[in-house]
Amino acid sequence: MGVREVFKVLYSPVEAFKRIVEKPDFKGVILVLVLVTFSMLVMEYVIASKFFLETRTPYDDDWTESLTNQHNWNSNDSLSLDETDYKMGNTVGNHSVKSSVFNDTSIWMKITDIEPLDCSEDTGYKELFFWIRWIHENGSFPSSSATLRLFSGSESSYFELNLTSLISNSSDEWRNATLKIGQDQGWNSTNSPDWQSVTGLEFRLVWLAPVNLTMKIDGLYFRKYVSPLETGAFSGAIVPIVIQVAVPFFMNWFLWTGILLMIAKVFREEVGRWTVFFVIIGHAFIATVVYTIASAVLLSTLPALNLPLKADDFNVLINEMWYPYLAYQVWLYLPLVGEAWIAVLCAIAIRLLRVITWRKAASISVVAFIIRFILRFFFGV
Repeated sequence: MGVREVFKVLYSPVEAFKRIVEKPDFKGVILVLVLVTFSMLVMEYVIASKFFLETRTPYDDDWTESLTNQHNWNSNDSLSLDETDYKMGNTVGNHSVKSSVFNDTSIWMKITDIEPLDCSEDTGYKELFFWIRWIHENGSFPSSSATLRLFSGSESSYFELNLTSLISNSSDEWRNATLKIGQDQGWNSTNSPDWQSVTGLEFRLVWLAPVNLTMKIDGLYFRKYVSPLETGAFSGAIVPIVIQVAVPFFMNWFLWTGILLMIAKVFREEVGRWTVFFVIIGHAFIATVVYTIASAVLLSTLPALNLPLKADDFNVLINEMWYPYLAYQVWLYLPLVGEAWIAVLCAIAIRLLRVITWRKAASISVVAFIIRFILRFFFGV
């Protein structure tokens, strides 16, 4: 009987609680816990499907922090690490790679011997990120060409892209470039390179007349955004998620029961044995299942988010990106609506348990709701 009454609480709560009060059944509360856990897993799955986490190679700024460290930097003249002029020093590293040439028409820098990187359309890296700075003795923009090559296997097999519109128009200024890589992204190919095996890069700037030149590179890495569903992180976290769901559920259940008992005593009402009351109130939490599923539906309508590898506060970032959407704004208030629904169901349960007036039962439940709200708002419990 207890199992049937659980669902009846949603559409006929008075009749359901009459039966529950007559014969409290712990099986009903177990079913509520199972349904709450399942609904929370559904919501977490929806959330996981909406977040794509940045994945980088290298993870940090390793490629521009060393000239030889499982990779090889080369240039057509002087090559060094610059410890005073770098772009990402506040967040990752404190160097840039610098090349200088004298009385020449071109300057190039290349990094080789990187692990073969998959940049294919389906599973590979989708972007190449870097900062670049060029210095011309007379401040002239590269008058012949500015190119980037991605080597595949050997330096004679490569993809090439024109960088003219992607570097700074002025000498001695840093400029960030985020390039789309892969098939159909505007790259020219020579000698059949393979996007599944990128093994090096070359930056090259060319002028018509010989002059003193400098080029610096910093913050160089490949990146893509991957869903936790793809990496298996979500499936591997199911047990922790279940624990994370069950603990707050029981805390909320205990808090509601304890607060209602306390307020009932203030109103000089005895609700009987604590354990029985605990089981009866537990049935009210079937409302949690409904508003959790509603939350999952609302979140499913929101756009997917690409989240950076490092952020000061992911919650703030997500709120900023999703807040303009009505579905997200409604979702923010659903827990409060759910708590109000639980309060209504608790009032019905108390009314039928003690055969007191609706006014008195509602008063007990409203006071309990206010105290519960204060605890959540100020103490986060």
